[in-house]
Amino acid sequence: MSKEKIAKYARHFDLAVIQEEGSEIPFAKAAAALFRNVTFITPSQAAKAHGEYHLMIVCLPTPRLISPSLGNVLASIHRLETLVMAPDCNDNDVLRGAMRLRAWGVVPFAADAEEFHSALAGIFPVLVRAYNDAVIHGFQRHITEHSNTLFCICKNGKSAYVNELLKHHFGISRLDEFDRFIADSDLAVMMAQPGSNQKVVEIESVLEGQKAYFVNTHPLKGNETLIAMIPLKAPLQSCEQRIHNRMEFIERLKDAFVVHKKENESIPVIMVHVENSDKIIALNGEHLYHELYKEILARAKSYFGRDAQIAQWHKNVFTVMHERAGLDELKETLERFHHDVSAHVNIEGNVPVLNSFVIDMKGSELDKAIRIIDNIHQKNLLSADIANLVHHEISVGEGVLDDTEEALYYLEKLMLNKTPIKLLNFYKGIRISTPARLVKLSEGLAYLAIEKIQGYAMKLEGHTVIQSPGFPFDLQSDIKIVDVGKKIAVLSQFQPLEASANNRQYIRIQSDHRMHVTLTSPKNVSAGTILDISIKSIACRIGSGKTPPDVGTSVMLQFNLPIARFEGGMVPMAVSGKIQYLQKEDDFTKLVVILDLEEPYESYLIEYIYNRQQALVNEIKTIVNKL
Repeated sequence: MSKEKIAKYARHFDLAVIQEEGSEIPFAKAAAALFRNVTFITPSQAAKAHGEYHLMIVCLPTPRLISPSLGNVLASIHRLETLVMAPDCNDNDVLRGAMRLRAWGVVPFAADAEEFHSALAGIFPVLVRAYNDAVIHGFQRHITEHSNTLFCICKNGKSAYVNELLKHHFGISRLDEFDRFIADSDLAVMMAQPGSNQKVVEIESVLEGQKAYFVNTHPLKGNETLIAMIPLKAPLQSCEQRIHNRMEFIERLKDAFVVHKKENESIPVIMVHVENSDKIIALNGEHLYHELYKEILARAKSYFGRDAQIAQWHKNVFTVMHERAGLDELKETLERFHHDVSAHVNIEGNVPVLNSFVIDMKGSELDKAIRIIDNIHQKNLLSADIANLVHHEISVGEGVLDDTEEALYYLEKLMLNKTPIKLLNFYKGIRISTPARLVKLSEGLAYLAIEKIQGYAMKLEGHTVIQSPGFPFDLQSDIKIVDVGKKIAVLSQFQPLEASANNRQYIRIQSDHRMHVTLTSPKNVSAGTILDISIKSIACRIGSGKTPPDVGTSVMLQFNLPIARFEGGMVPMAVSGKIQYLQKEDDFTKLVVILDLEEPYESYLIEYIYNRQQALVNEIKTIVNKL
């Protein structure tokens, strides 16, 4: 394998080097530059080293290498492959030691980076294959451990293989024990029928009693048949109209593509998602949820009719395809279906939250159509998929959703309807509000395309407010990531605001330098600094040495206002007002004074605020242009 390919793979691999204590490894720098992580371990440390590595290189002197106990010492270090480096590769003792370690091979000890690359050239193809096999094995184990599907392979009507889950489910230990279940149920009839077949079958066992299973039989090579069974909490065969599975629906969708693609006709698919399924199951158990789901399906069949192809895509998602109905007719039917479910489906106080989409697959390929459905189901909305979405319907009972869930639903609706949004932030008191675009919603996060000036203000504040005509409220969110240069942001932790963020009636400006102020009341004189200033009020901070005036006290404020046209660049101000707000801290007090302005001071203040506002706009534009 070439150096380039080795480098390509090695940056994803972890290396463990077993070395004698106090010895030097000449290829240490080359290894560190090549592998993702490199760990040097001595035999005395190996017993406590419980890490997992892709490759282990053993660089030990011959006496230590041929020690029979070395294999036990290194047993706690998990690795995919082992390579031994030794001065003499043909030494029989060295080769026996390598065999005890189950090493891939023995190569000369690498004295420099060039020799190190040469040593890796032989083992890396084997290491990459072992890594890929380990990944596949891990996926297979994960699927096996988390799947609720029971598998059996039969040959000539007899069990040839059953998975562990099926053995545990039926309480069997031998293959021939399952043959009785095949003979006593409709499984034998299904296997005798040609092609793939699906059916809900009742099977009785000692452990489970009489139980319904959704069974799928599929012929394999020779006389072998694969049987896949999914236990049903609430049997679906009670519904007269047959419910398809995911694979059957895909086959029917494939047929629809063949029929309608040549005519350039619409291929509408409805996807209905029970959004609060996990919450219902967690609080009430799966049986109640399946009863609720069965009721929803029954109403779906009633509304969409016998010609509709309805399939269970996932435990909380079903799809509907109706080739004889147009897009407008399906939209109207979906709206009536939603209204009926919201009004009448309620089991022990549990009301389903339905989130539905009408998707026109016209112009798409089959794999893209499947991906769109999966992306919507997994809450991984992409702007590229929205072109196919022609209608969105959501039914939410009052009090069913918390604030965060409600906010995410409105964001989803905005994105699907391509409703414009704006972001709102403040920079030193001035309002920064520019358009933004929702690009993606995934796992409670919103990915946005933004303007640079907005991104800079967001970065300073650490949060932002989303505003849109499609919102019944303003939405505040935290900034998870913002890249001003690339003009992207990722938002999280969405909370509706009780009052509009536009309620700030007057611009509040922060000064570019420290502005001292003296507050005089009938019983008190205090010195402090101005925090911000508007045409109607001034926020001040004063020291905690004196007792501040009470709220409602009339005060006189004296300070110098920066206006360039006056001598010295300042104009003295003496304005009266009343304390409206007061907040005491340990070492300072913050207060807000509502001003009672008279001329010429009101004109001076308006002039200052206008000039300062223009200066701040130029300031932030200059900063952003340099980013």
